[in-house]
Amino acid sequence: MTRTGSRWIATLAASALAMWAMDGRADSDALLATVNKPATFTAARVAEAAPGRRARLIVSVTNYRPTDDCTPVEAVVTTRTADGKEVEIGRFGVTPDRAFDAPAPSEALRFSFLLPGDLAANQQMKFSVALVPHTEVKTSGVACNPSRKAGEAQKSPAPSLRVGDVEIR
Repeated sequence: MTRTGSRWIATLAASALAMWAMDGRADSDALLATVNKPATFTAARVAEAAPGRRARLIVSVTNYRPTDDCTPVEAVVTTRTADGKEVEIGRFGVTPDRAFDAPAPSEALRFSFLLPGDLAANQQMKFSVALVPHTEVKTSGVACNPSRKAGEAQKSPAPSLRVGDVEIR
């Protein structure tokens, strides 16, 4: 009887851990932007802007993967107003256009955007960061991935960007 009870408890514990891991992965995937899917997040105001200064959205990037064919990508930050209208907050690019992983939060890249006055009053807002390729611009004659031979199949993942901390100041 004790063995059966122990097995039952172990099975339930393993199931709970598996479900917890899947839930955590779903949450973190919301912060991964690809060409096909924007990263989505909610930012909250952490401090009041000084008098006479507009609030800023600060976005940190903890991971970036460029394209293999040197096609430039740009990150576009947007939000929606109360009436549902999409508003572009700003754009940024990762320079140099090379893959990186920030092992510690202090090593993340940070981008700061002034918020329009009507949005700055909100205490909490939903934002998205979309990766947009610029196919009309190509880097000619420059090897963007010297380890890749001409005609070789793509080995690295598609371009992506992972959003870390975000806040409104």
